[in-house]
Amino acid sequence: MSPETLQAKDLNISIVIPALNEENYIANCINSLQGQIGPQDELIVVDNGSTDKTARIAKELGCTVVSEQKRGVSHARNRGAEVSSNPVLGFIDADGVVHNNWLQEAKRSLADPRVSAVSGLNIFNHDSRLKEIWYNGYTVFAYAYVLILQACSKTFLVSNNLAIKKDVFDDIDRWKPIIGEDYWLSKEFWKRDTLHGAVNLRMRIDYSSRRFDQQGYLRTISNWITQTLRRTSQEKYRQSR
Repeated sequence: MSPETLQAKDLNISIVIPALNEENYIANCINSLQGQIGPQDELIVVDNGSTDKTARIAKELGCTVVSEQKRGVSHARNRGAEVSSNPVLGFIDADGVVHNNWLQEAKRSLADPRVSAVSGLNIFNHDSRLKEIWYNGYTVFAYAYVLILQACSKTFLVSNNLAIKKDVFDDIDRWKPIIGEDYWLSKEFWKRDTLHGAVNLRMRIDYSSRRFDQQGYLRTISNWITQTLRRTSQEKYRQSR
């Protein structure tokens, strides 16, 4: 399949935000995006079974809110893609704060007809400067891997910092409901010789480092790698994000 050529005026995007009990983070995420979106762009929050005020906050802030009862971030993202109406999809997690040029940079990258998907840069924030440096050691390692792959013409599709043309997303079979969903989606992308992607480090999102605090830094990374290779189900939602 050849990537669809999109003119700049057609680069309307539907941004999908999966959420489960994110009342403490969702408003900051949405607010960071609202100043960037155009009249035809969409913000879609997929409530994956929240018992707090997540859905209500998203509705009050003007987002389209849909529900997905199957637990797991991949089911939630795929549900958002299903209800979207634009030719480009964006995927961001609810605890992220998007820098003010994210959307502009995503559209700029995708305006190149050779580019079907573009991944951005994730940075972990923490109140402790020392912990922030320590946690972003993972960022340095992960993006070294991403950039090496890119040099080999293999774009890694970062699950929570991604813009991708919708027809391409459908063609590569969407997010799989297993841990390491971005790795497995990337492998499908690599199988298509006609598809090419990009990495745009100016597409920055600042993310909470709560997973590292809650589960331990090295343990979180080790579990992610192990469960990815085992193709573990995302039944335990919080371990899949």
